[in-house]
Amino acid sequence: MTEQEQRQKIVSIAQSYIGCKESDGSHRKIIDLYNSHKPLARGYAVKYTDAWCSTFASAVAIAAGMTDIIPTECGCGKHIELFKKLGSWQENDAYVPKPGDYIFYDWQDSGVGDCTGSADHVGIVEKVDGGIVYTVEGNSGNACRERQYAIGHAEIYGY
Repeated sequence: MTEQEQRQKIVSIAQSYIGCKESDGSHRKIIDLYNSHKPLARGYAVKYTDAWCSTFASAVAIAAGMTDIIPTECGCGKHIELFKKLGSWQENDAYVPKPGDYIFYDWQDSGVGDCTGSADHVGIVEKVDGGIVYTVEGNSGNACRERQYAIGHAEIYGY
């Protein structure tokens, strides 16, 4: 499988979860998939009531069979540490992401520093068009949904 095919597989799987939400329990299949993958990150089984954005991102990698190149984790900070260990972390405001990249956010960034806080959220890049990054995010408003941001947006922590 080429890199482009791998990236498209990640995007397609992420898109297949759009509409899963806590209110009707449909997000549980994401958490169940994550919890079925062994070994569990930090030995922790995610609960249905936990924050699940990193769990979603990990479940996509599990479903794609790509956990050798995309680490699994249930917390954003630890997830970034694992990407750094793999040498695949990018923290540069000028970076133009590709479909299938994992995108991390720091909601408290004021735009003054360069994400000096901690990561709060993660999604998966669907596409980039006209300077806009289109994403699929789990646990965004308690659901899996699409969002968009300008490239270099202050709250984007890295990829």
